[in-house]
Amino acid sequence: MITLRPDYYDSFKCIADKCRHTCCAGWEIDIDEDSMALYRERPDIMCHIKDSSFVLQGKDERCPFLLENGLCRLILEYGEDILCDVCTEHPRFYNYQDDIEYIGLGLCCEAACDLILGREGPFRLIRGVVTDDGEVLGSDPCDDIPFGIGEVNEFEGKISELLAGLSPEERDSRERAKFYLTLEFLDPAWQEMLRELESKGTAAEERDACIDCFSREFRNLIAYFLYRHMGNRAIAAESVRLIAEMTLSSGLPLREVSRMYAVEIEYSDVNTTKL
Repeated sequence: MITLRPDYYDSFKCIADKCRHTCCAGWEIDIDEDSMALYRERPDIMCHIKDSSFVLQGKDERCPFLLENGLCRLILEYGEDILCDVCTEHPRFYNYQDDIEYIGLGLCCEAACDLILGREGPFRLIRGVVTDDGEVLGSDPCDDIPFGIGEVNEFEGKISELLAGLSPEERDSRERAKFYLTLEFLDPAWQEMLRELESKGTAAEERDACIDCFSREFRNLIAYFLYRHMGNRAIAAESVRLIAEMTLSSGLPLREVSRMYAVEIEYSDVNTTKL
């Protein structure tokens, strides 16, 4: 099978204890069958498993193997090969179309977020081949950029104008916040931010000025959403507009709001379907 991945993909590396938002807390950790077979041979691991999931601990729902210093006890004792598929693959995602596998990194991870939003050049893809054992071989540049991302790469005007071209329908920020409040949420802080936006609102002109001011980051955001959602222009435009509005309303950094958006929306199948 042919596989495509962004050119920054291979640069990703978990920052472990330096991460401010660990993925080892607040997430349900389902265990695949191969890992369960391995864990059944280790009573010290099995005692923390129920119904093929790790039993999360405390109000923060921490993985039982997450140490106070932010490191993983399983890795320290057994090495990275002991990890289940969920822990090994996060924050990667996989989409499939026309016998091609599209691999990417999700914005939910702050290290991935820095790679995605901090890139200087246009969005580029690398081509490879998936072997029978799952290994990806090859690193040839792909000249054909799918999902309309080439349009983003080549656009020379204001990013707000690009968004209008992707999805011209304009919504009031309060209306947009009201819709997102109907979705599931993990972090109460996200819900409070949406309520604040619904209450105060943000003028479209102010939002567009923010988008154009941080044009490189928002250009990268648009390319990310088009790639992640396989060319869905409406989702790309609406997501970027909401992130800009919430950045203004909350006063938080753009990358933090982008990370929170991914956690709350993109990693919930229910929310993604509704969106």
